[in-house]
Amino acid sequence: MVPYILTILCVLVAGAIHWLAPKTYWKATIMSTAVILLLCVAALFIFQASGMLVSDQTGETADFSGQMLTITTLVAFFGFLISLFVGWFLKVVRNQ
Repeated sequence: MVPYILTILCVLVAGAIHWLAPKTYWKATIMSTAVILLLCVAALFIFQASGMLVSDQTGETADFSGQMLTITTLVAFFGFLISLFVGWFLKVVRNQ
């Protein structure tokens, strides 16, 4: 459930930033990627603190503190892709 929540959050953030700044496509893409990165990393810590990241099979809490560089890199990459495609979609929709 956590990945779905984070994906919806990413799409909404990218859509809002690109909607508010339609003329500056690349600036809006970079800005929404940074906001997505910050929100997703903060959300992971919030989900961990609230107990949503507990394994159903073992009952253990997820410990991702040693993998933060990998998580940050992957979230930045996928945040950039989401922002790029959402911005492109809104750009095409607005031009027609």
